[in-house]
Amino acid sequence: MIEAFLLAWKAASWGMRIAAVVGPLLVVGTVYGVWHHKVDQAGYRRALADIAAEDKRAIGAATELRKTWRECRDRGGRWIQSEGRCS
Repeated sequence: MIEAFLLAWKAASWGMRIAAVVGPLLVVGTVYGVWHHKVDQAGYRRALADIAAEDKRAIGAATELRKTWRECRDRGGRWIQSEGRCS
């Protein structure tokens, strides 16, 4: 079996030898590149979703705090920013 491989290898032209070595490397490299791109994109999408969820929570908290300020103003009060309270 090994002798047959060596005989075929010796009989092959340099171009065929290079193709026999480089071809599988290109396939492996391409498969790895596609896999890596998918993993990278999945991480990117997950990060964007996490940021959007955090933004939504921050907006909700700010809206709730604004309600306190608005209630103070609606009662005719004066909001004291440095103390965070209505007078």
